[in-house]
Amino acid sequence: MKKSIALIFLGVAMLLGSCKKPKADDDQNNNNSNNNNVPKGTLLFHLHTYIDENEVDLYNAIYSNDEGRGISLSLAQLYISEIELVKLDGSIYTIPYNKIFKVLEAETFSAGDVPIGNYKGLRFKVGFNSATNALQPSESADSSMLKHNEMWMGNTAQPDGYAFLNVQGSIDTTSDLSGTMVPFVYKIGGNANYKQVIMPEQNFSIMEDQSEYAHIKIKYNKLFNGIKLNDINNLLVQNLSDNNSALAQKIVANIPAMFIYE
Repeated sequence: MKKSIALIFLGVAMLLGSCKKPKADDDQNNNNSNNNNVPKGTLLFHLHTYIDENEVDLYNAIYSNDEGRGISLSLAQLYISEIELVKLDGSIYTIPYNKIFKVLEAETFSAGDVPIGNYKGLRFKVGFNSATNALQPSESADSSMLKHNEMWMGNTAQPDGYAFLNVQGSIDTTSDLSGTMVPFVYKIGGNANYKQVIMPEQNFSIMEDQSEYAHIKIKYNKLFNGIKLNDINNLLVQNLSDNNSALAQKIVANIPAMFIYE
């Protein structure tokens, strides 16, 4: 009798063991799960502020685009997050936790440590995801960047009320390019305007304990593509309500065109 009971328990144990999901399957969709102990190098972003082919070095200086239209910048800054690298086989490596706050005065930023190897693509998003966008500013890694009050839509920090891109200055709005400059404010934010940028394919390699630079121009004049500048209403996006307008959607659609390799 005891022998029969033992055999029954043994059979149940084998059955339960055969039904258990292998641990490897739990991680097969996590593209970073096997990269914790591999050799790594560092990816750096070198971000240059441009008006067409003119590098912007000074606030409020007038630079001309390719058609001769004058544009000046009194503020030009944005957030970059969710940086991803495309491997040669098309799989994606997401750099964890890193965010960049780009301002005119700063050009070099660490995107993070990346497993060594060959890559063919780079993509990222302008702004914050809904989880970060819902935070209050603090000292935590996720929310410390939210302290920049010029990136608030109002006078105080408000969840879901952050600007992802804030560009201000003046632009020649005349059809004959006579030089009459009119102020503009493009303050883009809100969860619906979290925009992905996919850079053209360009092969690069990450070497162990070495730094690889991604040299990128940010051409702010591209934000005006397809916008009728002789209408003063097309020059102001200043709050979350404005971000629901057709104008704001056009500006958001223009964001990916701003970024080109140097």
